[in-house]
Amino acid sequence: MAKTLPDPSTLDWGSMSKSEFKRMELEYELADETNTQVRYSKPKQKTVPIADALAVAYAAYRINKNEYIKDVRRFSDEANKTQFPNKDLVRYYWAMKLKSFDSPYIPTDFEMFEPTEEDYASAQEALKWMKRYVMLGLGDLGEFKTDMVNELAKEEVTLGMGRIAYAPEFIARDKKESDLKKTIRIEYRDSKHIEPVGEKVEAVIEILDSRYSSQWESYNYTCVTTDGNLVSFMNKHKHAIGDRKRIKAKVKGHTKNRLFSADETRLNYVKLYKV
Repeated sequence: MAKTLPDPSTLDWGSMSKSEFKRMELEYELADETNTQVRYSKPKQKTVPIADALAVAYAAYRINKNEYIKDVRRFSDEANKTQFPNKDLVRYYWAMKLKSFDSPYIPTDFEMFEPTEEDYASAQEALKWMKRYVMLGLGDLGEFKTDMVNELAKEEVTLGMGRIAYAPEFIARDKKESDLKKTIRIEYRDSKHIEPVGEKVEAVIEILDSRYSSQWESYNYTCVTTDGNLVSFMNKHKHAIGDRKRIKAKVKGHTKNRLFSADETRLNYVKLYKV
């Protein structure tokens, strides 16, 4: 049964946290895509084995350089091929593969592709990863993650469903967060807050994690100081995980890490320098 979402105009978007805002935004996007399929599809929608559907999703993910793209990207330089959203790549693939599958207009610059052995291997690894949630139970999972687990637990899935196209990105993020949580739990569980709120800070840090926020057009970094204390901050420039930087900043607040209950210091007015 399709999920019923509240009228978006009735929600207080401004009071949501950044993570809740992005989760709800994705829910509405996927729901809208699902409703579009229902409106234009035949009474009996086509289904395919989950392994095939997920392999095509991984092929689209590979084509988009391991990134989940939401909008079409066309370039003035003809040497650069058009980048289509992952869900469109998946939908166009099945529209051409199965002639009876209804779909919207397929752009002339779309190039047909085929999943490789590596894509199928990635699909099998993804299904294996998601089975751990079924084994452990779904009680502590959020609504969106529960929906994704249930979708990937099916033997066959409906064509055109947005969650399958998003699955490779979801699983990549989930694995990354699982590894980070383990690292923090084992190595930095004794992290302490540094300096009172409002005080200046100078330290050498190592970047543990980065997440890009399209809402703020910045990267949210989780780092650790040489003393083993967790800090986090926003910065518009991209830095690699594992990089070491010298920073000057101000303490914005004393918080807990979002993945594990360890003390974390939130910083602002951050300036980064080479070590």
